[in-house]
Amino acid sequence: MARTEITRTDLRSAAVDLSTAGAAAELTDGNSFAWSADRVLYVDNGDAVDLTVTVQTPVTIGRQARPVDDYDVVVPAGTAALLPRLGPEYRQPDDGAVWVDYAGATGSVTVAVFDL
Repeated sequence: MARTEITRTDLRSAAVDLSTAGAAAELTDGNSFAWSADRVLYVDNGDAVDLTVTVQTPVTIGRQARPVDDYDVVVPAGTAALLPRLGPEYRQPDDGAVWVDYAGATGSVTVAVFDL
């Protein structure tokens, strides 16, 4: 699966028009972005159906290596959501990026990554 990287926008130095921020989400293969403690994900669901956004968690705990649940957020049709800052447990071991997947919507989804 070839993920599409989301480029970041720095909000520390300028305001951003959310109606034009971001790019089309890669609904089939997912997106990724470089992890940072001050980075958040913005999702605008312009589709007519609800969208489930899943941030993969590669972490396991205990001797039995039980996986930690992924972080799922439902973004209702026609709304937007700003996900909170994600901890380092969301970094993938192979590239250090955060991996984001989508289910439900089939189009009109925009994503952006902001540095706070």
